[in-house]
Amino acid sequence: MEIRPLTEAEQKYTYRQSMQIRGQTGSIGILQGGYGADHEFHSDFQELSSRLNTDEFAAELQEVLCSGENSILQNLDIMQEFMMQHTRNGFPGKEYGFRVETEKHAYLVRCNPEKEGGNIEVHCYVKKWLDHHIGEAEKGIRFINSRYKELFRIADGEKITVTDAMGEKSEHVCRYIDEYHTEVGNSLYHICQFAEVMERNGSEYAPVEAETKQTEEKEQGQEEKTEGTLELKTHFGTTESVTLTVNTYADNSSLYVGMTTMEDGFPEPYGDVTVNLLAAVPPYCAFVDTNNMPELEDFLVKNGIAEFTGMMQPSGYCNYPLYLFDAEKMRGLCPDGMAAYEQENGLNKKQEKKEKSR
Repeated sequence: MEIRPLTEAEQKYTYRQSMQIRGQTGSIGILQGGYGADHEFHSDFQELSSRLNTDEFAAELQEVLCSGENSILQNLDIMQEFMMQHTRNGFPGKEYGFRVETEKHAYLVRCNPEKEGGNIEVHCYVKKWLDHHIGEAEKGIRFINSRYKELFRIADGEKITVTDAMGEKSEHVCRYIDEYHTEVGNSLYHICQFAEVMERNGSEYAPVEAETKQTEEKEQGQEEKTEGTLELKTHFGTTESVTLTVNTYADNSSLYVGMTTMEDGFPEPYGDVTVNLLAAVPPYCAFVDTNNMPELEDFLVKNGIAEFTGMMQPSGYCNYPLYLFDAEKMRGLCPDGMAAYEQENGLNKKQEKKEKSR
């Protein structure tokens, strides 16, 4: 076992990742926990890949991080002593980060010793996959025009500014997927597809200027609740401010709904609301991932986002409920994502309204 400070590139992977990045980095799950009045470490594990969450991994996780003789998390005194000895292992601000690695796995630890309760997150990866992806991401993200001429590159996790035909500006965090694909905000694009969409819409795109980045850094921690932000009461007993995202699954174009939250002033993926099963589903319907987030049904119903259809679909040892999402509500929460979903599935809003009025 080796313990060392996190690199700047690794710090990005101590937050929840998108489904695409999770798959490429071998994300196994997230250990969330903190210290109680007894100073002992109490935790809960959220599985992100059942295939990678092997018995060998589970035993190693407990031994290396939670209860083993040399575990740095086993109680508060050991953890605080460790941080005092490694003062350079910190993020900007009050958080600390470490990488604990074994032969097969990498555990990226982010903690805040001044925060009460759930102040530790451990993001667990297949070491070889994570290191390969980070190495590839060092190439940077290419932005081209529709004729494949390279316009500029930005580092993984940096932002671009998009200026639409009306002169309105918006900024989007970009993540490296591979040499030809990138995530812009919450959407996955082939780099040529993105260029074609921008040109078709009369939009221009450029890297965020250095002055803008400096202003953002000063404003971190001063988050404002934006339109479309909802409150999710988790089964951990906490309340998270989340926004919804909409996309389509690549293999069947059915509805995908995800969640993002703000971490240090930046949007980060929080979790998947829906799960992609083999069963065909009607328009605006999707199976809800109550296995990983049992609080989702209450969240969807109370916010008027979706209603239970009465249908269940078994998969493995789990049963997933089928929900019908309110199209108008979702258009208000995720206009771009819903427009793309409806276009890809041939769902015309005007025709839908006419049919309802007949």
